[in-house]
Amino acid sequence: MKLAVRSVAAGSLALAAQAAPRYTCQNTTDEVELSHWPSAQATALDRMITLNANQSNFAVFDADNTIWRYDIEESSLPYLENLGVITRETLDPSLKLIDFKDTANYTETLYGYYSRLCEIDDAVCYPWAAQVYAGLTIRELKAHIDNLMVLNTTIPTSYWDGDVVVQEEINPPKIYSGQVELINKLAANGITPYIVSASNEEVVRMVVADPKYGFNIKPENVLGVAIMMKNTTSGDLTTSRKQIEAGVYNQTANLDLVFGTYLWTPATWYAGKWAAVLTYIDMWKKPVLAAGDTPGSDTYMHFNVDVEKGGVHVWVNRTLEKYEALQTLITEAAEGQAENGLAVTADKNWVVVLPEEIL
Repeated sequence: MKLAVRSVAAGSLALAAQAAPRYTCQNTTDEVELSHWPSAQATALDRMITLNANQSNFAVFDADNTIWRYDIEESSLPYLENLGVITRETLDPSLKLIDFKDTANYTETLYGYYSRLCEIDDAVCYPWAAQVYAGLTIRELKAHIDNLMVLNTTIPTSYWDGDVVVQEEINPPKIYSGQVELINKLAANGITPYIVSASNEEVVRMVVADPKYGFNIKPENVLGVAIMMKNTTSGDLTTSRKQIEAGVYNQTANLDLVFGTYLWTPATWYAGKWAAVLTYIDMWKKPVLAAGDTPGSDTYMHFNVDVEKGGVHVWVNRTLEKYEALQTLITEAAEGQAENGLAVTADKNWVVVLPEEIL
């Protein structure tokens, strides 16, 4: 698989340069090194940054499996369940959408329950995974997420595969050093980085806006699945997005807000990711970089990159299956652009990288 991906990265679907030793940034406006990127991909990214630096441009990144390896919600769910923080008994009644699948010898886990919701549709399990923290405060959840991020073991859980119970070990998130470098380099060159995630917005913010993790993303620049939260003193309901738009956001003052279950919109998965860009970033200006790993979801952002300004599509290639699905979407998008008299950009300026290459 690796050889196939590398050949693509050096061909028509990637901005390529000749193979060379590890890349060191020579941009006079920024000394951040892209030392955790292969040289060809780093050169392509540097070229884009040079073309678009300090012109009020922006970039968008998915979170799970894009800026860190693995999924922060899918790992926090069994982690918190094993700790007894989130249980079937404490689960908000509104989130019990189907019956639990128990037997005389097996009690279904919340992770297994989530997996069966995903079998119905992503549109069911994506919001459910963001709503499952109902009843916790931001402060409480932040402490657990910090512990999860430094966990050096896998997380045991189980789920149903048909009528067979499967024992599973879930990996906690592992931050991609290459993405930390890229995000900081973009910011240092006047290209504003945003995170647009299908995970709970507050959970993602707990990591990317905390300086100790190195991303240095402004908390206001995190877009995710937003859940209504309650001030238990005043009884007021709010979301960070509502506060940000009103100019009254205070990250510290929000720490004791309690998660509810009610969803804010737009919902940031699939087309909703691009809807969030239009709603909260800019209706007319396009990103000069979009990074993702999931065909059909992140590609709504990818296919709106401003390629005419030298913008790039960054793809973290997890599996051959996902890469082949991406190729189908690229072909369809390019055909759609041509049929509608638009510049054909969907198949240009792809920077493809494997997860292990940017750890």
